[in-house]
Amino acid sequence: MKKPAFVLIHGAWHDARCWQLLVPLLQAAGHEVLVPDLPGHGQSSLPPARSTLKAYIESVTTLVDACSAPVILVGHSMAGMVITAVAASIPAKISQLIYLSAYLPHSGDSVFALIARNRGHEPLCAIELALDMSDDKRTCSIDKNSIIPLFYSATPAVLAQQAQQQFGSQGSLPLASEVKFDEDVVSRLARCYVLCSKDKVIPLHHQRRMLAAWPGFHISELAADHSPFLSMPTELAAHLLTLAAR
Repeated sequence: MKKPAFVLIHGAWHDARCWQLLVPLLQAAGHEVLVPDLPGHGQSSLPPARSTLKAYIESVTTLVDACSAPVILVGHSMAGMVITAVAASIPAKISQLIYLSAYLPHSGDSVFALIARNRGHEPLCAIELALDMSDDKRTCSIDKNSIIPLFYSATPAVLAQQAQQQFGSQGSLPLASEVKFDEDVVSRLARCYVLCSKDKVIPLHHQRRMLAAWPGFHISELAADHSPFLSMPTELAAHLLTLAAR
């Protein structure tokens, strides 16, 4: 039987290059690995200011639907929104959903709404304090001095600096838009969540709050920052391959 394919979806401000260390490790275990750029990111010709959550979802849906093998759909950070909607629309193509320190939505949620709900009555969290909105509100950026401490705090310095240089612009609409999907369909799928205990973008207790609001996940944990594909790719690959063998 053909092994499932991994489709790895990057988060906000990133592109497919973030997976460069992880891909060969998964391929060495016999899996096909696909790492698309979301619209408005990386090699996409769409300007970030014109990117939308709908475009994200449609692009990944088209890619997954064309796969001949069952798909393990992995979403990092913001991409938790994307993989949830994709899986709800084509559940027969999905072998597993894996959320990698990702936002975990219910239908009607947006990234911005989840950030506020996860925080509750606590002070503004680090990602909110570091976020700068453009004058026209169509894109947002992260304060340059906050990028490495927030996203790559446990990543080797050379890799962290390279990632900082590759840090892109992010359309604000995908973060502000509500994702709509059939929760019953998603609930019937195999769902895994990989907690990152040293994450400073989505703190561990925020990750746990999202999981408490939606039971039924297989949960594992890495002692990683927000970017384990750079800070501990070997350990992340082993984690994903273990999940794939479930």
